[in-house]
Amino acid sequence: MTTSAGDGHFHIHFWPTERFGRWSVGSGVAFGVGQISYWLAVLSGQDRGEFASTFFDNWWLAGPALLMVVGGLSALVSGVLAMIREHDRSIGVILSTLVGLLVVLFLVFAE
Repeated sequence: MTTSAGDGHFHIHFWPTERFGRWSVGSGVAFGVGQISYWLAVLSGQDRGEFASTFFDNWWLAGPALLMVVGGLSALVSGVLAMIREHDRSIGVILSTLVGLLVVLFLVFAE
């Protein structure tokens, strides 16, 4: 019995080729759009205000923050599904899954 190591031409794509992989990259892009929107809102002078009791009283800050959280979580879940179920290990899927993992680590360990 012999085993084959393949043809020796390992080719990895940058863009995903499967459905869950495209969802993962799209969610990673949504995370990036939320991050840039949050930065722009902070740079424009938005803050919680002195009478705000919660973070969600200022939707100019809360909206992009929620977009970042939802985008990061869905990037992680769809990236893991793309890697396990569809064997899509493109660079875009790996990067967006790492972004989602960083979001989860921040949510778990941040106070």
